Amino acid sequence: MVNHLVDALFDDVADAAIERIVQTTLPVALACLHFVLVANCVWALVYQPFGIATKLALFFAYTLYFAHVSNAVGHELIHRTKKLPFNLGKWLFISILFGHHTSSHRLIHHPYVATRYDPNTARYGENFYRFFWRAWRGSFLAGLGAENQRLGYPPNSRAVDVKNPYFTYIIGAFAFMALASVFAGWSGLLIYLTLAFSAQAGLLLTDYTQHYGLTRPEAADGTFPPIAPHHSWNAPHWFTRKLTLNAPLHSDHHAKPARPFTELQTHPQETAPQLPYSPGIMSMIALHPPRWRKIMHPRVAEWAMRHR
Repeated sequence: MVNHLVDALFDDVADAAIERIVQTTLPVALACLHFVLVANCVWALVYQPFGIATKLALFFAYTLYFAHVSNAVGHELIHRTKKLPFNLGKWLFISILFGHHTSSHRLIHHPYVATRYDPNTARYGENFYRFFWRAWRGSFLAGLGAENQRLGYPPNSRAVDVKNPYFTYIIGAFAFMALASVFAGWSGLLIYLTLAFSAQAGLLLTDYTQHYGLTRPEAADGTFPPIAPHHSWNAPHWFTRKLTLNAPLHSDHHAKPARPFTELQTHPQETAPQLPYSPGIMSMIALHPPRWRKIMHPRVAEWAMRHR
């Protein structure tokens, strides 16, 4: 009887408290863990007497974690308004030499997704390898332009002064590379650079799969319709979305970018396009362009017909 009364009184309160703890502490804890794992990976691969097969397996495991978990954690944190979590997310991206994503994702990708102004929206027929280089360079320059515009410079300015976040991104990247070389020599630096490149590829694979071929039509006056659920591919697979802080519930994230990951909602397949497999599997398929086109082009065409 007493147990029943306590459950009735405190169940909802306990659930709400646990959700608040998860929202605030889990991403921060995982971000802190990321920095430990980066150092541990470089140290293990340089100094531990593992065989080549073990080192390759270890490297593959770390890159998977950084590509899927660390990127999802950083993404969650750079959307936070409080300084500590935001800065943790920013430095997480700097540690994979991709600090500019902090600016370009919020200032370019979110307002211009599914338009020609967003470098991180993959075009119909564009394979991942071509997209990677276009999105990397395009997001760097577009984010720099947006930050300079906020500082009062012309949007096409390439200036980077100490007030521009890009100054921190660039200096921070060189600082991490210097730490890797001091900590583990030239071999450690090479391993670190490979880890960073792999993490960047994982992030851009996610962008590629989440928006491939989806567009917002441009009106004659250059305006675009509001962002809608059908402008993002979703993957509501339970295990993967829990592993990546609900990042695959992408339509809802674009609708409410500041919404915590624990509150993101699924959208029915009638209103939001769904990937046929989990994001990890779709990322692997994206590395094989003919297979990717065979799977995705009929689906892109179907959504284009629905929203002509």
